[in-house]
Amino acid sequence: MARRDGGADDSTGELRLRWFATLLSRFAAGSMIDLGSGHGLFAQHAADQGWRVTAQDARGDRFPQDDRITWEVSDVRDLDLSGFDLISCLGLFYHLTLEDQLSLLDRSRGVPLILDTHVANERPAPMTLSEPVAPQGYRGRYYREPDQATHSTASWGNEDSFWPRPQALYRMLDERDYDVMASVPFYLPTRTFFLCLPREGAAVTA
Repeated sequence: MARRDGGADDSTGELRLRWFATLLSRFAAGSMIDLGSGHGLFAQHAADQGWRVTAQDARGDRFPQDDRITWEVSDVRDLDLSGFDLISCLGLFYHLTLEDQLSLLDRSRGVPLILDTHVANERPAPMTLSEPVAPQGYRGRYYREPDQATHSTASWGNEDSFWPRPQALYRMLDERDYDVMASVPFYLPTRTFFLCLPREGAAVTA
């Protein structure tokens, strides 16, 4: 089951970690940034596997003590994503506006991306979404974020976020020279992992 804020509860946490570990194992250890790292468990797993990890979040209140990892409190909208071998974005993407999603993918361009996100598919969503919309031609639905002062997983800096339809998400990635090489079974009705690899010759983020 899902929490009302759309995150995964304890019954899916172990499954999420297992899928992340499976996708991470496809890569040789290098430098990784974990966006919206939150509790830091995924960053710690990567460090366990020999990765040099930067864990980023707009709030640092859930960061554990772990000297192997660079813990960074910052706004993902202002973050330079160049210089990393891998980007993980686990549970952050669906808390962003469409404009910020596109900006993040633009700044990620050329770097492999492990993405774990909700999409606006035909299945019942774990929270209330808007009627269908199509800003900039990307079909999806809006989600009204809860109060940031009382919800530690709410968006940072925007009241509404955008959940693209699956094909809209594929289009976003395709336009930035990503191929979705693997996706896993939905562990929540609207949420799953995507392994996104840059096409050969794709420009790396400057």
